[in-house]
Amino acid sequence: MLEQNKYDQKAEKTNGGELISSYMCSPETAAEEFEISKKIYAQITGRSQSKEHDVIMYRIIQSFKPGEISPEDANKIGYELAMKFTKGQHQFVVATHIDKKHVHTHIEFNSTNLNCDGKFENVYNSAFLLRQLNDEICKAHGLSVIENPKESAKQQKEMAAAKYGTSFKERLRQTIDRVMPECRDYDDFLERMRAEGYEIKEGKQLSFRAPGQERFTRSDRLGVEYARESLQERCGNQRRRSSTTKKPFSRNGRKINMLIDIQAKLDAGKGAGFARWAKLYNLKEAAKTLNFLIENGLTDYDELAERAEQSGTRFDEVSGEIKKLEARMAEVAQLKTHIIQYSKTREIYAAYKKSRHKKEFLAEHGDKIAQHEAAKKAFDALNGKPIPKVAQLSEAYGLLLAQKQERYAEYKALRKEMVDYRTIKQNVDKILGIGPMEPAQQQEQKTER
Repeated sequence: MLEQNKYDQKAEKTNGGELISSYMCSPETAAEEFEISKKIYAQITGRSQSKEHDVIMYRIIQSFKPGEISPEDANKIGYELAMKFTKGQHQFVVATHIDKKHVHTHIEFNSTNLNCDGKFENVYNSAFLLRQLNDEICKAHGLSVIENPKESAKQQKEMAAAKYGTSFKERLRQTIDRVMPECRDYDDFLERMRAEGYEIKEGKQLSFRAPGQERFTRSDRLGVEYARESLQERCGNQRRRSSTTKKPFSRNGRKINMLIDIQAKLDAGKGAGFARWAKLYNLKEAAKTLNFLIENGLTDYDELAERAEQSGTRFDEVSGEIKKLEARMAEVAQLKTHIIQYSKTREIYAAYKKSRHKKEFLAEHGDKIAQHEAAKKAFDALNGKPIPKVAQLSEAYGLLLAQKQERYAEYKALRKEMVDYRTIKQNVDKILGIGPMEPAQQQEQKTER
């Protein structure tokens, strides 16, 4: 769910985040808030589902005819649809995408209601009711709708599978997005995917097969951002960085002046390193790399490598701080749940203690008694400190959330900086042919000697 949330809110899709709105939650932390409310729901109601069929959030995709609506108005209509469909009883995030020819909006809403004591009732004809409501809203705003739409059996099957989290494609997307930020390079990415249980086939196309899956899934069928070349671009080439930052890289006894060398490559368009790079990218990307170096005052390769490493270190530090805040938020939410459960089960537990037929009583009210005892255990862990009020915990949670949101803004900026520097360094490595030589290059060098 976190991977889906990140995808829906990508800056390049939402005009830097300006086309994102939300209801009763923060877009940056919506995924965590949805999951926490689900845990509180389980504690309050004692009900839970298997992971296969448990739904944390629902996603609605609302598309518009090209040129018929502005992105800003599309976001407002998406918000209106979400509010009317959920009746204002569920948190939601509305993210309008402008990266395609047609403006379209992704709506994520929490399956658990605001009181954490009920779930969205996904009745048999929910899709029909949603479409009917969508058409009514669009017509009221003078927008066109699809008359008598038809869905193939395959589309219905894939949509149902995605809803329950059983789609092999959706699981593959989520796994790739989850492991990608930690990868040192493309080879490390493949190893991490194998560790996740995926079988990998590399031919003309990169393909994955999950345990229990009959056929391989081509990565480019997941979307252009999952094609092999895109995945290679997304991977930070840390292996090359470690091999080149130990000592200054030099050619004929001098440090590389990247601007001179890259400009020479662009002017001449020759060289094995440039030819290999050009197969994956193009001259336009090379020019963009050169502009980035000029704008950031970078002429020395070692300085570029150092900045790339420093940006990664700063990102890791802020990421660690956010994880600590999230852990504390989870603790506060759990304690709040225990307090609520303790109050709700107090009478049942008192009756259980007085009962002369504890075995029969336990069989009938075992879940409530377990909740009460779990709450008592949590209170004992406070080591004599007074049990806080629910209002105090809500306030504490709000402060932690505010801190996280503040750090998250820095997190997003540092992540972009890290990706920018790693991408530029990777481009420079490929343009200038820096890094471990391939076997063919080694043989060629031996022949020249």
